[in-house]
Amino acid sequence: MKNLEPKIFRQRLIIEGKQRIKITPQLIKEYLTKLTVDILHMRIQIGPIIFSPNKFRNPLHHGLNGFIGWVESGGQFYSWDKLNFFTMDIYSCKKFNPKKVVKFTKEFFKTEEIAYKEI
Repeated sequence: MKNLEPKIFRQRLIIEGKQRIKITPQLIKEYLTKLTVDILHMRIQIGPIIFSPNKFRNPLHHGLNGFIGWVESGGQFYSWDKLNFFTMDIYSCKKFNPKKVVKFTKEFFKTEEIAYKEI
């Protein structure tokens, strides 16, 4: 992809996993907060905000979502209850260590499988 604005640093990371624990609103909040403060060393601007698309009765997406806004950008978390599957998307204007984030995420959710890609 062509870098349309080289003056702005951007780093993206997508993590997907199959977890062995039940995802709850409190668990997502704890994950996003610890990820922000302890792993990424970002500054929280808003959130974490936890919500669910369940009320719309979408048979495919039945789970919980979370968002956290940082001064340095933000992160989005999505989960699918019936599939024991989650996705975490991180966008940052501050450099971070993706392997440290993946390791933390894998251990936090006790994942059976995990995949990631830095963009």
